[in-house]
Amino acid sequence: MGPSTPNYGGLMKLSEETASFSSASISPEFVISVSGHRDIADSDVSSLRRQLETVFNEIRSRLHHLPVRLVTGLAEGADTIATEVALEAGLAVTAVLPMPLESYKEDFTGIALEKFLNLLERDDVKVLELPVSDGKSVSDLSDPAARDAQYALLRDYIIRRSNLLVTLWDGADNGLPGGTSDVVLGYLAGQAGKPPARVAMDAVLTNDCGDIVVWIPVRRISNPDAEMPAEPVTLISNSNGDCYWQHSDIPDHIWKRWNGLDAYAADRMSEKGSELPAYGLIATDERRCSADARALDREFVRADQLARANQWHSDNMFKLFGLMAAAMGLFFLVYAKLLAIKTFLVIYIALFVLGFVGFRISNRHHWLSHHLAYRALAETLRVQFFLMVSGAGETYQLRRILKLTSVDRFDRFEWLQDAVRCAEPLVYFGHDGGMDAIETVRKQWVEDQAGYFQRKLHALHHQHHRLEVIKTALLTGSVVGALALIFFKKTLLHLDMMGYDGKAWLVFFMGLLPLWVAVWELYQGKMATRELLWQYSNQHRYFAAAATQLKSTEATEDGKQIIRDLADKALVEIYLWSVHRYHREHEPPAAG
Repeated sequence: MGPSTPNYGGLMKLSEETASFSSASISPEFVISVSGHRDIADSDVSSLRRQLETVFNEIRSRLHHLPVRLVTGLAEGADTIATEVALEAGLAVTAVLPMPLESYKEDFTGIALEKFLNLLERDDVKVLELPVSDGKSVSDLSDPAARDAQYALLRDYIIRRSNLLVTLWDGADNGLPGGTSDVVLGYLAGQAGKPPARVAMDAVLTNDCGDIVVWIPVRRISNPDAEMPAEPVTLISNSNGDCYWQHSDIPDHIWKRWNGLDAYAADRMSEKGSELPAYGLIATDERRCSADARALDREFVRADQLARANQWHSDNMFKLFGLMAAAMGLFFLVYAKLLAIKTFLVIYIALFVLGFVGFRISNRHHWLSHHLAYRALAETLRVQFFLMVSGAGETYQLRRILKLTSVDRFDRFEWLQDAVRCAEPLVYFGHDGGMDAIETVRKQWVEDQAGYFQRKLHALHHQHHRLEVIKTALLTGSVVGALALIFFKKTLLHLDMMGYDGKAWLVFFMGLLPLWVAVWELYQGKMATRELLWQYSNQHRYFAAAATQLKSTEATEDGKQIIRDLADKALVEIYLWSVHRYHREHEPPAAG
């Protein structure tokens, strides 16, 4: 993908109300969200506090670089208890209030209100307020339906943003919008709507995991006889979110996924790649951009730097393998056709050993896998940025294409589905700039990328044409050499050059030149040059077509749909490119 430096001017300026809640709602961290009942039986509180402490401490002990944060609506009961336990365990806490504070306080009375206000005043509790839904004002929140809509906004944020949901639940589905069962089932499905089906664990591919819920069973005062497990369990959905099953604990492959995210956090916070020039998505006048846009830009830059740093190592290793293979062929042919001394065999063996050692070093550092995974993340963040800028992101599910392409099923790519959650803003409304925003996106993303891919296509076609000319010349030379051996064999035998006859030299070069061409072809295969050509061709076609469509559209919603369709196609291409190249790392240098 091509770096670009767009100038957005005033496009991303939000209203003062929106800007107040959106500050720092995007950041790289492991988010544990909590959802539970307000009326937990007093006899269960002591036990569930110990169980919460166990969960929090285990997560924190396994993640060494990634900040762990509890996100809670800070409602009475489960939310308040989980917040107190998290603070005691040393976790960072963000209270996401489902509506402006003055309205939300109406849900509390007595001791509950006092606890609520005391927690809000703590320095280690960060407070974010969800704004009132589009088209409504604070005065509308006296209507129960309007308040339910605000709780639904909190549910949607938890679904989009949480890496793990902890629920203090009695297992009953009461159908209340924004209620505990609604949050749990919506989270397992990956979106609000049709709840997933409960299935037996042995009926599914257990490593095909989507989202994870730690269920701590609790009794409610209003429903003391609910059926539920005796001990905490995990609920795990499949990658499509259409079914879920129960497991005794968090499976090892989930820990592996989260440890991959932790490893990315370590790289992100290191100095690796930081010396590379930064090609951000915002070039000027950052003060007029939303906090979410600036945060996305920073995350894109860092992921892009890490991708390029790993690409440099990976590409150089492939080049080194190619040069060593060419040198090995040279020394072997010299030994076989010109000068049979042991020195050339020793050099041949030494190069082979050096190549094997280099392969093992490359395989240990996983430069190619990291390059591909970080590039996939960077391009996902780029797409997310422009979806937000255009106002088209509200109905777009960022992880859907990851699931469809299954790129996150590959080793060292599993963490991507958790990493892209970091790109989710608190809410999507408030970022919409209408047709002016869509026009800016057309110029600064769609046309910019169309031009980038066109230039890349031209360069690859030129390189391909040059290689075809060289290969044709070598083929012609090989045919001429063969004819010379047939018709001029005696003449060549009498031709003396540096102590060897002409036949020996001709046979030597007839073996050496095709070998080097084969090595070059192997290098091109390792670099997946042909697949790259297809990707650039497809991407150019998609972006050029979208640019033309956006020029002719006059309706904002039509423009947003064009951008959403383009986002799908752009992400599919980068994910498929990653799949095409992924297996190259696992082949030895001489493999085809």
